[in-house]
Amino acid sequence: MTPVSTTLTTELLLHRAGTKSYWRGLTYRDAVLSLRVHSRHVAARVRGGDDAAYAVELSWSGTHLVGACTCPHGSEGFFCKHCVAVGLVLLDRGETVPPPDAEDVELKDVLRALPAEVLRDLLHEQAARDLKLRARIISSL
Repeated sequence: MTPVSTTLTTELLLHRAGTKSYWRGLTYRDAVLSLRVHSRHVAARVRGGDDAAYAVELSWSGTHLVGACTCPHGSEGFFCKHCVAVGLVLLDRGETVPPPDAEDVELKDVLRALPAEVLRDLLHEQAARDLKLRARIISSL
């Protein structure tokens, strides 16, 4: 059964990872070196079996939990044991992956702190590549 909400559960982690990666992820909870919940995603570092530290990111795409990891299995697009471990640590802490429509407070704070000239340069650079954004800017005058 496909999940229909943005609620992080052990069942969802099992569904996304599959049995093998899920059970391996259970043993990797202590390997989560750092974890930070951002406005719209979770970023973590997880120690692998080869002692390398892998970057993990969990987020939602609509109602689907998305995991990205720099390990070999995750780099092939799979929801790996490292993603599972991060999800389990979140659940252990009573935290979750922020919903996709959460207010991006982090970005708003950074934008407020940037000088106007830097903001104009960033916006100009992006609008030069994005015709819809360019049209929105021009029509807002």
